[in-house]
Amino acid sequence: MMKNKTAIIIAFFLCIIFGNWHHCNSQSVSQENLRQKDIENYLRTARVISDIIDPQAGRTEGWIISLDDGKIARRGYFKHMNRTRPHFIPDSYKYEIAAYELNKLLNLDIVPPLVEREINGMKGSLQILIEDFMKESERKRRKIEPPDPINFQNTLEEINVFENLVYDECFDADDTFVQKKDWKVWRIDYSEAFAPFSDKMPGCKITRCSKKLYQNLMKLEDDVIKAKLTPYLNEEELNALLNRKKLIIEKIKQLIKERGEESVLF
Repeated sequence: MMKNKTAIIIAFFLCIIFGNWHHCNSQSVSQENLRQKDIENYLRTARVISDIIDPQAGRTEGWIISLDDGKIARRGYFKHMNRTRPHFIPDSYKYEIAAYELNKLLNLDIVPPLVEREINGMKGSLQILIEDFMKESERKRRKIEPPDPINFQNTLEEINVFENLVYDECFDADDTFVQKKDWKVWRIDYSEAFAPFSDKMPGCKITRCSKKLYQNLMKLEDDVIKAKLTPYLNEEELNALLNRKKLIIEKIKQLIKERGEESVLF
């Protein structure tokens, strides 16, 4: 029994150290959260070795940051633009943080870990950089089929529900990244999300949802969302988010009533 426990612990920490997302995802939610916390701590504390700014990009574009904590070198993506609403062209790192925090509240694992950090005198969001990936748009163009089509499609359905919730462009194939090694799917770039509209995203039809996400949406209390996201969203954005949560739950309930739970929840 002791050997089995030791093996599990060793496997988990190897997961964290070497970025073996497939094995991490097979662990429990609590272990998944530990991995997120480990990466968050790295992003907060690792020494900045260098930053790369594309000279052809605008001043508001993100930077690729090289990091090292003395044990492992990684890269992050730093966004410092903070143009929040009511600006007529909103674009803010605070919306990135809000999306990640909401992703955690729902016990999802579709937004790469990120933290708020100051670099070169500017506050922003520092997100772990996804390496060795292809965009979903590239996968479609090259007609590359996933090794587990059902699980892959289920993840896209889960992302679609989340996109409705945060009111960000749905089915965004350029912001959906697929890691080549294990087909782990990530959805990035929420810097323009959380528009203060109380309805679901136009053209972003919800047809199915994971049981986990559906149950967590119903369990997640509005006061908890407000407490966690108030530093990043204004009152209008928060109220719209809460209303969208309610509408999404009602939509899934309606689908279950019409088609049956087995056809809707996976």
